[in-house]
Amino acid sequence: MAAVFSVVTACLDAAPTIEAAMKSVLAQNSPGLEYIVIDGGSRDGTLEIIEKYRLHLARVISEPDGGIYDAFNKGVTLATGDLVGILNADDQYAPWALAAVAEAAGNHPKCGVFYGKVAVIDEARRRWTVYPLGDSTQLTESMCIPHPAVFVRRALHEKHGPFDTSFKIAGDWDFMLRLHLAGERFCPIGKVLTAFANSGASSLVSRRLAAENRRVCFRHLKFLPAAERAVKMELRYIGRKILDISGAYRAYARCRDVRSAEISGAYEGSLEEVWGALGGA
Repeated sequence: MAAVFSVVTACLDAAPTIEAAMKSVLAQNSPGLEYIVIDGGSRDGTLEIIEKYRLHLARVISEPDGGIYDAFNKGVTLATGDLVGILNADDQYAPWALAAVAEAAGNHPKCGVFYGKVAVIDEARRRWTVYPLGDSTQLTESMCIPHPAVFVRRALHEKHGPFDTSFKIAGDWDFMLRLHLAGERFCPIGKVLTAFANSGASSLVSRRLAAENRRVCFRHLKFLPAAERAVKMELRYIGRKILDISGAYRAYARCRDVRSAEISGAYEGSLEEVWGALGGA
């Protein structure tokens, strides 16, 4: 039977988290699931964990690569499913994730990109938070849809080409913006599809992330709009750094959650608590 879904997990020295991520994929009630794992040459026990599930995996590659987007490209190239999802090694799918995407894809056959919400897990603050569903029409402003909760028809990957491996952090925004500006149709799904650990590379405030975001702007937008967005991003970067240095970021985060979060709760270390609270929402 041809695969309906291809899910790609890229990992490197991810022993503390990879098993939970893999279990969340393999637990999906999706008969047409193809699971591909791309390892960058781990030396911390990650490969031994992957080997435990080898019989349930379509392909496993372990070799040095050129970064996370190179690993993504390897996985997407191997994919045969109609819909391709990319799940990082420290994230997990909600139990209903693939079923919700399959339903949306069936109802909207002309759409090429499907995306939902994420539950942001902040272990330091012991909180989980869900923010309102992003608006893909605002992709010219920022990466406003969460890539771990995105599924793209394989035909679009073939049509628009691979992730740009010159990016180390912002390659997902570059790719999504490329699809948006090409006129591809995005379909929002009003459910949480993924639990996202906010300790990932794209979550960190860094000069490199700011620089890559500016490069995305100037690559895809006209000069004046790109310059305006670049200035706004720089101001946000400076503001976040000031909050970090002053030690005020946690207080800011609490205020932000009260103001803009859709729903949140205490995190005691188990995603089962989160899924139970969301109840398929």
